[in-house]
Amino acid sequence: MRDFSTWKPWAKRDGPGIHSVNLEIKPGVILGLIGPNGAGKSTLMRAICGLYDSDGFNKSSSSRRFGIGYMPEQVRWEGRVSVRNSLRTIAMMRDKYVDIDDIIRKVGLSSKSENYLDDLSQGMRQRLSLACALLGDPKILVMDEPLNGLDPLAQRAFCNLLKDLASKGVAIVISSHQVTDLETLVDRIALLHHGQLLIEGTLPNVRKKLELDADSGIVEMICSVTGISPEDISLDLSNDDLLPFKQIGVEEE
Repeated sequence: MRDFSTWKPWAKRDGPGIHSVNLEIKPGVILGLIGPNGAGKSTLMRAICGLYDSDGFNKSSSSRRFGIGYMPEQVRWEGRVSVRNSLRTIAMMRDKYVDIDDIIRKVGLSSKSENYLDDLSQGMRQRLSLACALLGDPKILVMDEPLNGLDPLAQRAFCNLLKDLASKGVAIVISSHQVTDLETLVDRIALLHHGQLLIEGTLPNVRKKLELDADSGIVEMICSVTGISPEDISLDLSNDDLLPFKQIGVEEE
């Protein structure tokens, strides 16, 4: 029998994971969720997506109408199935028609559309996960650790892709343990600690509120508010954190 106490997401302590969070998500704005390990970033993102119940969140009205696309921390894409057929299978679960070719083009996978999942690089897999999040043409895109495992060149390309989506009015909420990579990407930050939102705003405004130097980075902001050391902010992810995804549907010959 499996020990569920060691298997995420069931390994949770009793009580609210996040509380007293008042956060506005604005169209065309990239919002970075920052904070030390266990601050509640992933919990908040899942609550925004409706995966967790939360008080004060109206699940039946406007919060669901504008559509939310969710890109989880990491998906292990596997199989001898093409990118196009993978997306086509997932799109069949939606009520409305989805232009697969347009989605593939948006995420920069046109040249890889017939490649098998097994043959994709990590950067291409992240783009495929993003393509899945975009299938419903969401107004809000929630992304948990999308830069994880990408080399600097792939990170830069992925960030440019997110900026392009934001320029078209998509609101983006992003969390990353690689906080320094967020500094050139996000428009605003929201700093969480122990499940509470401590401060939110543009980087210059947050620096001013915290009385930090103009060149202070996100790590300095977190340390200033929480009092923790810089080495406690980062977390090395293991393969146990991956969500296994075996492509369903008919395999290609």
